[in-house]
Amino acid sequence: MTAGSCRRLAVAAGLLFAAGLGSAYGAKGIPKPGWEAALGAGLSSSSGVALTTSLNSTDRIRDNVGLWGYGANLSYNYFSYNGIVGVNRFVTTLEARRTLKSAPVSFVVGSVRYDHNLFDGYDHYFVEMLNAGQRVVATRTMHLNLEAGIGARQNYYPGGRPPEDEPAADAVLVYVWHIRPGTRFSERLSTMGARSGTLVESMTGVTTTLMFHLALKFSEEVVHYTSLPSTALVHYAHTTTFTTLNLVYHLG
Repeated sequence: MTAGSCRRLAVAAGLLFAAGLGSAYGAKGIPKPGWEAALGAGLSSSSGVALTTSLNSTDRIRDNVGLWGYGANLSYNYFSYNGIVGVNRFVTTLEARRTLKSAPVSFVVGSVRYDHNLFDGYDHYFVEMLNAGQRVVATRTMHLNLEAGIGARQNYYPGGRPPEDEPAADAVLVYVWHIRPGTRFSERLSTMGARSGTLVESMTGVTTTLMFHLALKFSEEVVHYTSLPSTALVHYAHTTTFTTLNLVYHLG
């Protein structure tokens, strides 16, 4: 990550948190007070531009105060590309959410995402989005949220190519089902459209408690681009999958 990228991420995060635009919520949609965190590490495999098995880490922390909530997610993969070059994937998202009691929508959420992924031809990119969401289902065992919004995306390319700023819009579906005590199924499906193309991501996971605060999570992430930066050196796959098996320790 370059110094300019660090400054951009810090400024965007500061504006986001200063604006006070949440995360976990109960059956009635009110955020549960307090903080929680999950630290995960394990193995992952990929398909697409590289077929490898690698180390993987996924971490998150969330804090709720009244109707306001804040969260951060981090995912890191280390891959050995053809046994020669290390290919790293680093994705982090900062999010702030405001639950609305009496409004046409259930919540508004602002997010800043940094994605460094050499599997897709970009050096890295930033996405800043402001979404409105509706809580379609909210019970003790299941919830389904739909959201959509607009924002901006900044693309940075390897090889000295000038960066590119463009408007963007997205739609997101989040579904969680507590199958039984200690076992949870989750699905997050998102589509983001911009001039450079459409990005579709699906994250499916099953988490089961092993003992106390330790759980085992199996997940599969599918990333599909309708268009990718052109290069004469590497042929990038439009679709890449990341299959992970992690031990997750819950705090809070």
